Amino acid sequence: MSAMPSNPKEIALIVEDAYGGEFFRRVLKRLNELGMLSHKVRLKRLRGRKNPVHAPYLCNPKPDKIIRAVSTSSPDAIIVAYDGDGPNNYHKRLNEVKSHIPKNIKTPVRVFLFEYEIEEWICKSLGITWSTKPSDELKRKMRYTKSLLPTYADKLNFDKLKHNCKSFREFLRILEE
Repeated sequence: MSAMPSNPKEIALIVEDAYGGEFFRRVLKRLNELGMLSHKVRLKRLRGRKNPVHAPYLCNPKPDKIIRAVSTSSPDAIIVAYDGDGPNNYHKRLNEVKSHIPKNIKTPVRVFLFEYEIEEWICKSLGITWSTKPSDELKRKMRYTKSLLPTYADKLNFDKLKHNCKSFREFLRILEE
């Protein structure tokens, strides 16, 4: 385990999935405990809202307002995490998310997209392949429901994900920026 600087990086997370907030909270806790990052990363305390923040669909102006409101708490960075909905939709989704980032805020905003959806990390950790959606395969094989998502954060195999999952490596890279 590497020694971490004393000042942790404080981030705000904006997530698409209702249960994604607790999932990411647990993932960050484990990454810090295992010393997988060059510095400690913690969730910044936000004024008047929980962190991670659950954001609605992209087809309305609310994500813009959420990003602007979160930036007033001055985190070191804001990470906006959404599903990519598959390789064919990835760039379209990326542009949709980026279109909601206000131009005149000082806080750096990083967009993170899963290639498909958040459940891809669970599938890759468990060695489960899927044809269209990772969550559908988990439902079929493990009777998975969205409400169980946070419990799977504790079961992720980070070593497997580092080697076999592009979106996990991208998430680590964004945390290190």
